[in-house]
Amino acid sequence: MSAVTGQGQRAAAAWRDAGFARSWAEQDSFRDLLEFPRRLAAAVVAGDNPEPACILDVAAGPGAVLAVFLEQFPSARGIWTDASAAMLGLAKDRLAPFGDRVEYRLADMTDLDRAGLPAAVDVITTSRAAHHLDRGGLFAFYADVAARLAPGGWLVNLDHIGPASQAGPPAVAGYDDVWDQRLRAARKNFGVASDGPKHHHNYPLTSISDHLDALGAAGITDAEVPWRAFFTCLFMGRKGQ
Repeated sequence: MSAVTGQGQRAAAAWRDAGFARSWAEQDSFRDLLEFPRRLAAAVVAGDNPEPACILDVAAGPGAVLAVFLEQFPSARGIWTDASAAMLGLAKDRLAPFGDRVEYRLADMTDLDRAGLPAAVDVITTSRAAHHLDRGGLFAFYADVAARLAPGGWLVNLDHIGPASQAGPPAVAGYDDVWDQRLRAARKNFGVASDGPKHHHNYPLTSISDHLDALGAAGITDAEVPWRAFFTCLFMGRKGQ
């Protein structure tokens, strides 16, 4: 059995505060921006598997991603997991329309064994959580969730990334200094800012290369980045048969 890592403990700390969790959810400036990639991910999965039986959402927060997938797949059951009991309350409100189709389990993303989660899941989703991990932690996380996927199952991760020059090849000279500033300035024009409640991040954030390398190391070589805006990417991978 695995154990919660130091990264997992640091990442979960702020979210266990009910006031912080609710404040973050209410001030989430990414809410509208991320609705499209959530629906895009569900549509891609539907094109390959129109009737998945089980969708496991890891570090699910208020349940926004799981809600989209349960709407897309009305016969599927969902498993919500997060380390935060405060987020559990928010998720139960958000996912109430789905009734007993949703099961709730408190679980840290770096210690999924302890939650007794099922194996051979059709779809595993996670959103804005893995950026709390360093490169080694990201590799371990992808390996863990990939092992829980059924053959042909899908892994979906909508997450923040760092500039290519911060971590992992290919490094682009000047990216960190120039493109980081350009993108941070531009996204304010779209109502997207990082001025909400602050919490732990693992800097430097892992890059697109790190994610694709980690997916490949986990055996998910059929992978793509079908959407990106500013510092947020949709990573999708299908496990081989």
